[in-house]
Amino acid sequence: MDTTKIADILSGKNVYKRYLEFKESQWFSQSELKEIQLNKLRSLIYHCYENVPYYRNYMKKIDMIPSDIKSLDILKEFPIITKEIIKVNYNDFTPVNLKKIKGVKISQTGGTTGNILMKRNDANSRSHTWGAYKRFEDWMGFKTGEKLLRLMGGHVIHKHNLKSKINDLKYKVIYYLENSIVFNPYDTEEDVVNKIISTLIKQDIKLIRGYPQYLYNLCCIMERRGIRCKVPIIMTTAEPILEEHRKLFKKVLGSESYDQYGCGEIEGIAFECSSHEGLHITEENVIVETDENNNLICTDLNNYSMPFIRYYNADQLIIKSEKCSCGRAHRLIGKILGRECDYIIGLNGEYLHWAYFWHLIFDSNIAERRDLRKFQVIQNSRDTIEFHYVADELSSDEKNIIGDNIRNRIGNVNIEFIQEKDIPNSKSGKYRPVINNLI
Repeated sequence: MDTTKIADILSGKNVYKRYLEFKESQWFSQSELKEIQLNKLRSLIYHCYENVPYYRNYMKKIDMIPSDIKSLDILKEFPIITKEIIKVNYNDFTPVNLKKIKGVKISQTGGTTGNILMKRNDANSRSHTWGAYKRFEDWMGFKTGEKLLRLMGGHVIHKHNLKSKINDLKYKVIYYLENSIVFNPYDTEEDVVNKIISTLIKQDIKLIRGYPQYLYNLCCIMERRGIRCKVPIIMTTAEPILEEHRKLFKKVLGSESYDQYGCGEIEGIAFECSSHEGLHITEENVIVETDENNNLICTDLNNYSMPFIRYYNADQLIIKSEKCSCGRAHRLIGKILGRECDYIIGLNGEYLHWAYFWHLIFDSNIAERRDLRKFQVIQNSRDTIEFHYVADELSSDEKNIIGDNIRNRIGNVNIEFIQEKDIPNSKSGKYRPVINNLI
């Protein structure tokens, strides 16, 4: 028996069945994918009309009934919703038949903005998410049962009630069944890092799943120690992966890197195939739109416990017009730009994305010359930014190179260079290269 089936029994999901569906639909045409979307959208909107007060009230206001849904264009009749709108109208976003929906779980999402939303998902939506992820494993060449190293964040404070203990035990069984070794990236102590490196050397790890910056720091340490390993696949999540990351992963671990994209509210939005030409949108699960400013607007087709129809999550991305050479018809996300809080605002009104700083210090060879492990740019006022870095001390000339390039783009700002021993990750365990406290 495939261990996914056992995990389904333990977790109450139906991942394996969805995976088989996704294996077939990965080769569907765009028209076939749109037919799936339309059928799911009809069912979702009917559910909302019958059970979700926010949407029922809106549809009645504009004289819309579920039978009006003839094409995907009907989505344009719905308002764009935000985290703030949901929070203000939280009760109206709660289905009246919530108790009848299987496997509802409540968790919080705040992301980099810190604007916390208590969101729900159900067994059906999680099954579709993980079914798509299992298809992603096929794309990476990873086989169920091969040894997996998880470097993923978890709860910072562990509860000790019976429910939490049962949940912990359940996941220990699941990790055992899937042949996973788990380390927490919140633990940055040297002994933990040494244990991870020892695991990579001694165990036949086929895939590492973790945050790009944590993996980058790990590979920097291994590079300094002259350690090389062979891990075929790295799968990154939660943070953007850059070309410099991929190069170092290939050099130190011999790994092929794969990225995915999702958010706390709507998981598993897009995945990268072996052609590495972008991330395939999981169009069986979501409908993705972008506005004139490349802001993502996403509709989750499977979550009935908290329907997200035309949800704006503050991410910006570019959808490619070209198809992938792999032959799959799913649209491609070509570039994930980030969020408003990933930008520095200049005196001249210009915005600098966090990736600009990354490319600046690598293109100038400062990163390599000074053994840069991490940086973080913090803006507390329009005329001053702090440039924190974990590296050998920068020379005056190097500070001038960085400072002059930044000022040429955003105006004559004051730049404070601060050398650090380490830069902590956010409470979620994710690395934030830019913190804009003006937003």
